[in-house]
Amino acid sequence: MQIFTIDAFTQEPWRGNPAATAIVQEFLDVAVMQSIAAEMNLSETAFVKPLAPNHFHLRWFTPLQEVNLCGHATLAMSHYLREIKAIDPALALTFQTLSGDLKIGFEGELIVMDFPALPDLQPLAADVLAQLDRIMLDRPYECLGQAGGNIMVRLSDRKAVADFAPDFPLIAELAADGLIITSIAEPNSSYDFVSRYFAPQIGINEDPVTGSTHCALTPYWAGITGKNMLKARQLSKRSGDLELVYLQDRGQDRVLLKGYAVTVMRGDLQFDRV
Repeated sequence: MQIFTIDAFTQEPWRGNPAATAIVQEFLDVAVMQSIAAEMNLSETAFVKPLAPNHFHLRWFTPLQEVNLCGHATLAMSHYLREIKAIDPALALTFQTLSGDLKIGFEGELIVMDFPALPDLQPLAADVLAQLDRIMLDRPYECLGQAGGNIMVRLSDRKAVADFAPDFPLIAELAADGLIITSIAEPNSSYDFVSRYFAPQIGINEDPVTGSTHCALTPYWAGITGKNMLKARQLSKRSGDLELVYLQDRGQDRVLLKGYAVTVMRGDLQFDRV
């Protein structure tokens, strides 16, 4: 089976977030796909099955489990399908997923993903807030709430986000998929806000660049800044950049996530189908 490794949300190799991508005529057994994801040992491995021209069924796996939504692996898969000429990039690309149909467009090399927004932040229970206090230690922070299974915390500034030293065992105890930390960007920056994301609960200590978390970050920062078009940087060691558009229409809030991708590896995966 042909498999690519693609760096998403970057135009430079070895930056952004790497994902493995593969196309299959029929999905393999879940245990086999999970084993492939564990073997690749990237934050996500994505598989697609063709349904019709420019229409595919897309599934995402971390090294530990299948997930409902993944932005960077969707970006990587869109790039992959275009590169192997499995789609017509002049037409819309549709992925059937556990989060509904996702529409993908192309603006030259820029890939545009239409994702559901997560504007509603739910309050946390007192015991979870106590866990957060242990994780944050004496750092000043504001708990924004929980959205899409992730807890979101605001820190004072970019430096506080960049310097944050995560305690992964403590974060793994949170009753959530992961922890997002964020702050407004420094004055005169080319970005509106920054973030980092930790999800040891699902096998990802720190995700380099996370599209799905920006489904919650975008409406929050749109409300703070008064802008519906934003630029963001995720401050992982690899780092990556996103262009974001917040769309509100009769309660059907959406986020357009825009980014680039670059292929860094092409190979053939050899295994016995058990």
